[in-house]
Amino acid sequence: MEEVTPLASRQNALSSLEVETQEEYKVYNDTYTPNDDTFLYKFLPIEYVNKLYPTNVPRTVQLLRIENLAVPACYLCVGLLQGLSGPFVNVYPLFLGATEAQQTTISSIRSLPASFKLGFGFFSDNVPFMGYRRKGYMFIGWAMSSFSMIALLALSNLDRLQINNDDDDKDNSTSFVPPGDAPSIQMLTLTLLLFGTGFWFADVMGDSIVAEKAKMEPAAYRGQLQSTCYACRFFGLMIAAPVSTVLYTKFGPKLIVTLMALLPLMMLMPIYNLFEVKNAPVKATKEQCGEIWSTVCSRAVWQPMGFVYVYNVLQIGNAAWREFLMSVLLFEDWQLNTLFVIANVLLYMGVMAYKYYFIKYSWRAIYVGTTLLNAVLSLLQILLIQGITFGLSPFVFALGDDVFADFIAGVQFLVSLLANARN
Repeated sequence: MEEVTPLASRQNALSSLEVETQEEYKVYNDTYTPNDDTFLYKFLPIEYVNKLYPTNVPRTVQLLRIENLAVPACYLCVGLLQGLSGPFVNVYPLFLGATEAQQTTISSIRSLPASFKLGFGFFSDNVPFMGYRRKGYMFIGWAMSSFSMIALLALSNLDRLQINNDDDDKDNSTSFVPPGDAPSIQMLTLTLLLFGTGFWFADVMGDSIVAEKAKMEPAAYRGQLQSTCYACRFFGLMIAAPVSTVLYTKFGPKLIVTLMALLPLMMLMPIYNLFEVKNAPVKATKEQCGEIWSTVCSRAVWQPMGFVYVYNVLQIGNAAWREFLMSVLLFEDWQLNTLFVIANVLLYMGVMAYKYYFIKYSWRAIYVGTTLLNAVLSLLQILLIQGITFGLSPFVFALGDDVFADFIAGVQFLVSLLANARN
């Protein structure tokens, strides 16, 4: 007759630290934690409080609790910074006199640290910082992003000088030029690399925390945690992209870089309040690799993930498309940024469409449907190259062609993200 709990039956074989850690997790992950200890309990009717802090899911999954608030805030900050930096990187290097090759390199270098996300996660799993596997490194990542932009502000002049044009055909027209102490292309590249490294490092910590919390989701809510977090991310991207475009046009790059320095600093207080068990036992590297291998060997994992990998490998992007829009179709900066802004809006709409509508459909059916739509959009790009726009201007034609592809990408993104969560 087994009446003892698993924790009690193994207590003699565990160290005091392991017992304390498991007890802490047990209390924190109590499924039926009441919400009368929340901040909004005193100010809102109980039916609204129950929606914000549902008592039928574990406390660890209630993202609006102060000890969990850093998780959605991290995703929101990622989206805001992607939206702020996108138009800036699109335009500012060219303003400094960068060649198209240099501009493309800068854009790639900003995203280069994302290629090492697996290594970032594995490092934090094996080398805790001040007793924490996620919290400390998330703090370091956002601090690095902020200080890199502060360095760019302190060591260079990001103002724009307004000059009068000497062209007789343009009476009283003015334009902007960079000052003599503007950042060099090399310095701009280095600071954006450091910014991206901290940015993606913190993002990996957020992904790791969500992956751990998702294990506690009840079956009826499976996938909602991740889809909510990524909805926060793409919402931030959708809002920040047009704001960045307007602010850059009216006030110049200095304000954008200032915001890119301040936003990560606002993350530090939520990270301080983030709940994470300190000095939790760390599994040996060999044991972790064994668990990863066992997971990968599961058909429920390797089959859908193998398909997603092969599918994405076969998606051959047109690296020269932006150059074609600028050099052949003569798109101006505001037109390129408009494409970027509307694409981000439709990307968010695609994510939300999946979260609230397409999530009930088979991911196979979604991939078949979106692939057929992508094929149609690719044919429309060929028509644009051939100059066949059915009477529409190239910009309007590209607007409908390019940006709708981002709506499809938003739907596909959550499908690939949640394919394993459902298995």
